[in-house]
Amino acid sequence: MKDIEESLAAELKSDSTLAFKTPDDELFKRAAVTANNQQGTKDLVALGMASIWVVFISLFMKILKPLFKRMAGKPKALSDDEKNIKYTTNNENK
Repeated sequence: MKDIEESLAAELKSDSTLAFKTPDDELFKRAAVTANNQQGTKDLVALGMASIWVVFISLFMKILKPLFKRMAGKPKALSDDEKNIKYTTNNENK
């Protein structure tokens, strides 16, 4: 490890005219392409997750639809006493 550090330090000291050969425009183009690729990947992941949720919910609803229908059943008619109790209870809360 020490040899690597020494060789790097020696190389940097000996070549003081070290210059980047890639122009700034090319670097900006590369950065834009990289950012677009990363955003595209994030968009694809978000779209995939959304589609998975849609499929999950549709399966969940297909499985539970019969259960909901059974639970709903037929509405019961309230007797006069039950109607009176509900009416007075609602008026007392106001």
